[in-house]
Amino acid sequence: MRIYIIRRLLTMLPMFFVMTGVYFMLQNYLPGGPVQDMLQRLRGSGDGGSASSMTMDDMAKLKADLERQYGLDKPVPVRYWIWLGKITRLEFGDSTVTRRPALQVLVERIPISLGFGIPGFFLTYLVCIVLGVLKALKDGQPLDLASSSILFVAYSIPPLVISVIALLVFCTDRVLPTAWFPLGGAYSDGFDTFTSWQKIKDYVWHMFLPVCASLLGSFTLLTMLMKNSMLDVLRSDYIRTAHAKGLSDQIVVFKHALRNALLPLMVGMGGILSAFVAGSIIIESVFGLPGMGILIIESLTSRDYNVLMAVAVIQSMVIMLGQLISDITYFLVDPRIEFK
Repeated sequence: MRIYIIRRLLTMLPMFFVMTGVYFMLQNYLPGGPVQDMLQRLRGSGDGGSASSMTMDDMAKLKADLERQYGLDKPVPVRYWIWLGKITRLEFGDSTVTRRPALQVLVERIPISLGFGIPGFFLTYLVCIVLGVLKALKDGQPLDLASSSILFVAYSIPPLVISVIALLVFCTDRVLPTAWFPLGGAYSDGFDTFTSWQKIKDYVWHMFLPVCASLLGSFTLLTMLMKNSMLDVLRSDYIRTAHAKGLSDQIVVFKHALRNALLPLMVGMGGILSAFVAGSIIIESVFGLPGMGILIIESLTSRDYNVLMAVAVIQSMVIMLGQLISDITYFLVDPRIEFK
């Protein structure tokens, strides 16, 4: 197992180069960017000013100066190599929009997405496993039918609609006598002056609805996957043999059947984890959370190269580490698997 982990960590390096390299080339070859935006603002600034009196040669010289200033005067492979050298020292450059360090901008947004992404990830698996096992044990009974109906109705409603309904019902006094949760944001006013326990309660209070909304995306699929996997395992020969030996239902289900039924859920754990960590554009927009999802949209709109590449680095690392965690979890659930 140790050798496998070391080998996987080593293979992550070329994967990282491929993922970031493709992203770097795509965003450099797409139209737009800080130089074009600056020139466009100069062309449209005032009438009769210095910008309108500039000749084509002056504009070409200004464009070359701006490209040199932003480091865009070199070929893309050379710029990518220079960028790789900088990120080894955690130098992602400054944002072309805010002029602040790109890494600082990213660090400010990550806790917001993690605040509802990580709890949502663990709660999704916890609830889906428990509910999936109950549905498998009660297959065809009222509990199974009722829960399936609720799950599919919730799954058919878009996350935007669910978020807006939750905001209207629980964050305003139009439906309930008083608002149960804040209308938006991640913190209350004066958060820095709160005690540690008050900060925890305030953060949970703000993140409760976003976490609930983030569960709906994969909640139904994982629950039904767990149920079907559990049904297949319960119909296996070794389960019938365990019953024939006189083992109790609890031992058969939780000691023999559950571990094998968990295997399909472990396969996609890495992808689901990366999706939760990256944040949700819809949920962050509705609940006013300045997280990773909103940052990606803002950076794409303004073509903020350095911030986009910082996001690409984080996402690439999360995806690769998520796949490694998925493999390790797969091994822990099923010790019969050997990594050689």
